[in-house]
Amino acid sequence: MRKEELTFLYKKFLSPETSDRDRELILTILQDCDEQDLPNLEEVLKGENKNIVLNDHKSDEIFASITGEKLYPAVRPIWKSKVFLRAAAALIITGFSILFYLNNRGIINSDHNKPESNFENTTKFVKQIKLNDGSTISLKQGAKLLVLSDFVQDTIRRVQLIGEAFFEISKNPKKAFVVENSGAFDVRVLGTAFNLINTPYKNILVLNHGKVQVKSGLKQVIILPGQKAAFDKSKQSFEVSPTDTIESSNWINNLLAFDREPIQKIFSDLNSLYPEQRLRLNEKFEAEIFTGYLPSNDLDKSLEILNRAFNTTIIYKHQ
Repeated sequence: MRKEELTFLYKKFLSPETSDRDRELILTILQDCDEQDLPNLEEVLKGENKNIVLNDHKSDEIFASITGEKLYPAVRPIWKSKVFLRAAAALIITGFSILFYLNNRGIINSDHNKPESNFENTTKFVKQIKLNDGSTISLKQGAKLLVLSDFVQDTIRRVQLIGEAFFEISKNPKKAFVVENSGAFDVRVLGTAFNLINTPYKNILVLNHGKVQVKSGLKQVIILPGQKAAFDKSKQSFEVSPTDTIESSNWINNLLAFDREPIQKIFSDLNSLYPEQRLRLNEKFEAEIFTGYLPSNDLDKSLEILNRAFNTTIIYKHQ
């Protein structure tokens, strides 16, 4: 059998997609091959994109589990033995297959602190993310979500939020969902829906349904549906109050809610969303106020609604 074919068998043996039956057949072939036909281990692993380090303790543990002996006994001059080489080849294959299994299961992790996934909304629309536990996260414009743990292997589902997002968490009593290092406080839930704002100047949670725990240092509070929680840094305490949950999350449907808002402020918001349009405001209406909803992703519709409300053109595109 050619060395290229043996190298292929090595790689197939190491593949997690290879069945146990195929591994037995491959191992039988490799053990029966001649010494000069055995490929070099470095050649076998060349091109494998696995950055794994196996320390001496783990190597000894794998060796002992297979042979019943320690990896580093007294030196014996039998390394040139054909039988020994065959056994060594089988041991290398088995050892690396165990190593790949441990790595794929998360027991050996070359970079434990590296976030599993990063999501960022750089568009003017709401970006919806589906996590592998079934949870759905709606990211507002400019928001960023970092997934910090492996939802399958780890006992806690950990994420970090920068900006604003609406969370619909898949219920799992065995694995809490934690939004951590996201401003003034952390959020811990099992399954619920809530809106969370984390900016340098604002940290607010609004709970739609379910129950959540917010925590900052030793301070912690349970929040119920229809409540808003904010952390007062000056007082180092939580402020909990009733709130309109629909209004807080209208942005999910690409709506901006305004309650007696000055037209000047609305104009500034629209101008920041669509700077390339160079919007103009009729100065006569700067002091007027507006109550209602505007679509954040449709400038023409927003201008139509505003102009119709005042029965004249108050904001228009620069010609």
